[in-house]
Amino acid sequence: MTRYRPFYTIALLLSLWTWVAPAWSQQQLPDKKSEQDIAAKAVSLLSFVAVDYPESVDDSVVRDRKLYRQQQSNVEVASALLRQLPDRPGRAQLQDSLKELARLIADRAAPDLVRRRANTAADRFAALYQLPRSPAESLPSGEEAQALYQDRCSHCHGERGSAAQPERRLDDPVRMANLSLYDFYNVLEPTRNDAHNSAVDSDLSSRQRWALAILVAGFSAPEIAPAPQLAEKYPALVGLPGIAVLRPAELPQEARDAILWWRAHPAETRHLQHPLARAAGLLYLAQNAYRGGDIASTYHQLMLGLREGYLESRPQLAQSNPALAAQLDQQWQELRVAILDQAPTNEVIEKFQRLQGNVVRAREQLQPTSGGGIYGWGALLFIAALALGAALWYRLRRRRVGSA
Repeated sequence: MTRYRPFYTIALLLSLWTWVAPAWSQQQLPDKKSEQDIAAKAVSLLSFVAVDYPESVDDSVVRDRKLYRQQQSNVEVASALLRQLPDRPGRAQLQDSLKELARLIADRAAPDLVRRRANTAADRFAALYQLPRSPAESLPSGEEAQALYQDRCSHCHGERGSAAQPERRLDDPVRMANLSLYDFYNVLEPTRNDAHNSAVDSDLSSRQRWALAILVAGFSAPEIAPAPQLAEKYPALVGLPGIAVLRPAELPQEARDAILWWRAHPAETRHLQHPLARAAGLLYLAQNAYRGGDIASTYHQLMLGLREGYLESRPQLAQSNPALAAQLDQQWQELRVAILDQAPTNEVIEKFQRLQGNVVRAREQLQPTSGGGIYGWGALLFIAALALGAALWYRLRRRRVGSA
């Protein structure tokens, strides 16, 4: 009986959430939002280098001089924005990456090379400055934004994205595959992108921006839904954060076509996602929020992962592997207590990593994936970003402790 005692305390975690989270709502660092806005603006600029460069250069020849100069300007501004941000371990390497990207553009390098380098630099910005590029809650339907699009966007971008000007088209699958849902979302944030005037996006809520991003993603999506088996092969593509942060162009062809459809129809992905895959994704978001100093979001995402992920699968796991279920019960409780008690940061991160590892292990035991891992091929991108961010963050913490 005592073997499963931690599980009985899990119910207390859910009831505690209703009063603990508000108490933390003001604990985010006061300058964190402005720091993230600067970094997110740089990410947006670099993402559009990846998208627009092929339209400006072909076979080492400048096809559109104005657009080509815009690509050069984007990199220059991103470099200037980086100089405004606080130092982080890895910042010097990012500066070097931006210099290399500027050199490649000056040399009119191949579009695929420039695209990869621009996206890599954008992802490094996001990792260094802990950008929350995915919501914790389920994505809304694009249908929620139909009226908004007609009222504010269609006069410029055309019905269903079919604008006459190539740079305004939103229905080109090749162009749109270079952007993630987060990239669409980011361009609708006026503090991060000046592509729109205030009448278009100044009063939009976060949910409205995600709904518009999903609606726009649907303009270039395939008409036929992917085979459900692909969700088993690439489970990261049907859940957060993968569905929000992965760029289709970076994935294998079958995964690319699948995520183009899934991200336009997020409601259709819920039944394809294993609850423990959702738990793992939410733990990823929670750990990222914790490293960014946002304790309220950390706790919220941790509890969502417990309630909407782990607890749904626990009865099945307890039957197939009771020892692992008991261990997860205890680890979830220990992590929650460590956050509440403001335990040393390295201790909390270690608990996050142990819990995440066992969630992955449980997921594989209950539903092995043909892709050979819980996330499949596509998830390597944001797993790598998490590892990079964790390493850089930990080095920074050690440097600060050493200088104290």
